[in-house]
Amino acid sequence: MADGATKAEWQDLIDRVWPEVRRRHLFPELPHPVVSESDDVSSVNLNDKQITLSLETSEALARDLPKADVVSALLDHATAHHTVCPWDFDTYLRLYGSLKPVVRDGETIKRTLDYFTDVVSDTHAVRERDSRLPSVYRHLDGNDSFNLIRALYERIWGEPMDAADDPDTRQALARLERIPYLDRTKWLDSVRTFASVMRPYVDAELEEGEGDSDGGMLGPHGAGQYSKEEIEKGLSAFADKGFHAFRTMVEDFRQEIEDAGAMPEKGIGHGRGVPRDADILYYMRLAESYKLPVKPMPMEKVGGLYPHTHTPWEIGKPVHDIDVWTSLGKILPGVSQTWLRREGETHGAEDGTPDCLILIDSSGSMANPCDEMSHAVLGAGCAADAYMRRRRRVAVYNFSDAPQGGFERLDFSEDREAVYRVLCRYFGGGTELALEDFRSFDAPQMDIFIITDMQISNLGSVIRYLGSFAGRVTAVHVGQNLEADQFRSQTEESNHIVVYAVDSPEDIPAIVLAEAEARFAA
Repeated sequence: MADGATKAEWQDLIDRVWPEVRRRHLFPELPHPVVSESDDVSSVNLNDKQITLSLETSEALARDLPKADVVSALLDHATAHHTVCPWDFDTYLRLYGSLKPVVRDGETIKRTLDYFTDVVSDTHAVRERDSRLPSVYRHLDGNDSFNLIRALYERIWGEPMDAADDPDTRQALARLERIPYLDRTKWLDSVRTFASVMRPYVDAELEEGEGDSDGGMLGPHGAGQYSKEEIEKGLSAFADKGFHAFRTMVEDFRQEIEDAGAMPEKGIGHGRGVPRDADILYYMRLAESYKLPVKPMPMEKVGGLYPHTHTPWEIGKPVHDIDVWTSLGKILPGVSQTWLRREGETHGAEDGTPDCLILIDSSGSMANPCDEMSHAVLGAGCAADAYMRRRRRVAVYNFSDAPQGGFERLDFSEDREAVYRVLCRYFGGGTELALEDFRSFDAPQMDIFIITDMQISNLGSVIRYLGSFAGRVTAVHVGQNLEADQFRSQTEESNHIVVYAVDSPEDIPAIVLAEAEARFAA
């Protein structure tokens, strides 16, 4: 363990070298790098854009190289990973998706990507940014994978590395050196060729107990280097690969996604129809690629404020809004709860968006969202997102054979994860609505969004209820059948009901939520 003065000297050197590294890499938006003596730090770490250099590695290299060259080279390596490859988590997952059908094992893919992204980033740094990385690799030792990549660097950089020169290495290099590493448009093909050569080396590395080692040339560069927002963006893009591909990917990256805080919290219950966190995550991310419009309606503020939600009371806040019932009769900071008030709404001249009640059919004739892609859950999720983007609340009534207990409800909420958890529940029984159940949803004015295959045993009662509803109704039927035709024919005179058909995800963008005109009882 180095003493504090040594660590301070290295940090001072980083402070002096970093501006020049940033200039050569065209001023990337990265926080100031730091040095660490922790055993948890690889030679170079890049976590949530923070570059951390290992004090132990830096000291070891400084025995043979000028300290400034060591710092400059290590910073080049990390910076190029941020600016060039993988660049973002979306790109990293595309590389993963290219390898998954042929490599299969998630850990093998991650380790292979560590080396591939190292070759791309290091080669860019040496060729385009005049990096001193060749000197660093010349004085580092590693396993067979490391030595093969170092021999590759000797070939493609033209720098002496004292690399291995045996028949197996020469045969592998003959294929590796032909890969166009700096051509981003060919990365998906290049990484497959790269993996076909590296596979026996990586397999041996993992089988020999090196699976817990850092990986890569100077440490791993996987999902851990990205923020929660970047991971969520990458997950949304990968959701287009399909239900099963997404769920497999989530299992491969479960730890990284959980560490980033991007995984839904585990719900209560197990068994058929209870959604797993990977299922919920899939629909949450896939729905983000659809931006359904909600037609505004005339609304106006009435000026009156009413209690809406609680917030902790603090010294300096007025005491007249304290809720004595939830504050245990006390006026203490952190204990007392005060009301946040929201302005009331009524109908008038200004346009606005009301809250929305979503009715979703999860009967046996509908796809189980836990086993395959469900158009109903995707459509309902898109509708929920459309209202919540406009800061409106969403309630959910998930039904199968509701009179026999086959339903789950969520009262009006702004919690997106809670909404999706109820949307993804699957009952798989008969199909009947208990109208008195969802009449109990309490909102001064709301829209209704219903998505079903229309094979509801009491469809006539449902049509009559929706026909008498005072607000706007968006009805979506999944597939084509006689019941859907019946619903269309019996509601075509109702100006407040608009009906859409969804046979595939491509039909969803055509939906305009609450397109009908509301009619209000006098």
